[in-house]
Amino acid sequence: MKTLANDNYATRSDGDRANWAIRLIFILGATVTLFVLRVVDPVVAASWMPLHASCGAITGLPCIFCGMTRALHLLLNGDFGGALYFNWLAFPFLGAVVFLVAVCIIEIATRRVILNWNTNAPFTARKLTITGLTLFALWMLQVYLAVSQHKHELLNPRGPLYAMFVR
Repeated sequence: MKTLANDNYATRSDGDRANWAIRLIFILGATVTLFVLRVVDPVVAASWMPLHASCGAITGLPCIFCGMTRALHLLLNGDFGGALYFNWLAFPFLGAVVFLVAVCIIEIATRRVILNWNTNAPFTARKLTITGLTLFALWMLQVYLAVSQHKHELLNPRGPLYAMFVR
């Protein structure tokens, strides 16, 4: 079945109406998650967790998303400098979430499909290579920023990669 971007929800089958429900669930889930991130301090919430193992704790170097929860918490509370310190990717991530929520709200309000969420993209060696190199470059940037700015909250001196890259 071919889906056009200007299809109307009312003229579509019951299976396609499920897309409306999925968009509504996404809006509610994203809104609740952002509200909880704004209200609950991740440092306090970390004391509730039984396990404290993360990529940075295991390897010694931060992963791409290390510090993202703290950065989003600070960003949602208006502390842009603190958010930038912990993880600069919080800015585009929050922008993407707000954009997707706005698109879903517009789709529900106008009962039209604006964004087709089709995930049937074929994987090719070239796409996987580009994706892998992009993630590697982002990781190297995160490691560089953490080491050069002495972000001790994101580094673990007992990790095996810390000894190789930092000393």
